[in-house]
Amino acid sequence: MFYMLRTCPVLLIPYNMSSIAKAILRMFYMLRTCPSWFVEWGYQLDEDGYQSYCSVCCSGREVLMCENRNCWRSFCVECVDLFVGPGTAEAAIKGNPWICYLCRPKITHGLLRRRRDWPSRLQGILSNKHDQEFDPPKLYPPLPAENRKPIRVLSLFDGIATGLLVLKMLRIKVERYIASEICENAIAVGTTRHPGEITYVGDIRHITRKQAPDSGPVEIQKWGPFDLVIGGSPCNDIAVVNPARKGIYECTGCLFFDFPRLLHEAQPKAGEDRPFFWLFENVVAMDTHFKKVISQHLESNPVMFDAQEVSAAHRNRYFWGNLPGMNRPLVATGNDKLNLQDCLEHGRVAKFSKVCTITTNPNSVRQGKGQEFPVIMKEKEDVLWCTEMERVFGFPVHYTDVSNTTRTARQKLLGRSWSVPVIRHLFSPLKEYFASM
Repeated sequence: MFYMLRTCPVLLIPYNMSSIAKAILRMFYMLRTCPSWFVEWGYQLDEDGYQSYCSVCCSGREVLMCENRNCWRSFCVECVDLFVGPGTAEAAIKGNPWICYLCRPKITHGLLRRRRDWPSRLQGILSNKHDQEFDPPKLYPPLPAENRKPIRVLSLFDGIATGLLVLKMLRIKVERYIASEICENAIAVGTTRHPGEITYVGDIRHITRKQAPDSGPVEIQKWGPFDLVIGGSPCNDIAVVNPARKGIYECTGCLFFDFPRLLHEAQPKAGEDRPFFWLFENVVAMDTHFKKVISQHLESNPVMFDAQEVSAAHRNRYFWGNLPGMNRPLVATGNDKLNLQDCLEHGRVAKFSKVCTITTNPNSVRQGKGQEFPVIMKEKEDVLWCTEMERVFGFPVHYTDVSNTTRTARQKLLGRSWSVPVIRHLFSPLKEYFASM
């Protein structure tokens, strides 16, 4: 990306400091904390999926949006005129299309110079360059095949049972799958697609310790023991894309704290020497303070994966956990549908190779600042069909088609779910520990 100090990990600055004195004054505060500033504001996206703020200064009142269909970056007119040259922004507005300075073949534009290794530097900022240090998770040696047993799972905020689906895809034998979920449509999907395999236990807030010390074991201990605890709390009140967010301590944001609470109850007790794994997921676009709070309570730093590496949609997510090999690169398999065209029904043509993040918002399937429909059918533009969205996420076709659920409701279910190929990537090493089907 483009930063204005040589100490910044992503962008270079020319040595002639006097020529950019105004820029230094303008960005003085931001430069002192550029990585956290960029993480907080560089990923605040508008409804079109573009950056709301400038890629250089992470602010700006008026921005130019890149017309490259595979790009979502913005540059404010102030930075363009200041660093590239006076009048450049006006010329870009009049001209069409405009391609940003990260997408052009040329490296240097006025005072801006793109680092050749900027993707890896940015990955380092977002994924595993930690500002907090925790003890490394306990490593469990793989078990001999004859000692592997079926897995016992506690799924919190279960959604549409993505965890169970992936375990079955990996042919891992599941002995018990306990799920906390309150959405009736999501429960309908789980009970229909996995009949008799899921035990639903209701609202996570009601899974509590008994009041009296001698009134019996905790409910979670009655259901256990567990080998795997998974979950991803609602992101609506912590995601920076929501201007009305309440934060991690209010409304749905505070539901996060139930995950470490129940994770602690599910962990093996002293003297139990058996493999135990857990995974927690949430959005990348959150305030750095919230990320620190989550990391502190989970005593772990996250890794970041974007589902675009294994699917036809962007979906940046943080994952905390102790699964083996969580830091390994996300690599697509031959069965992954990497292009939108591969996800479409017959006779329909994709206008884009990948779509922006699909959320619960019906408009999220439209692309770019022009709100373009992603599909052409019979010379007319069209939205993604539900079966096509299911393929984008990696679900079987018609997976969410239960109990007369509407299209809008099905998109909401998918918008809150996990990307199946990403979870498959994370769960794959569990085959070294648990019995196969």
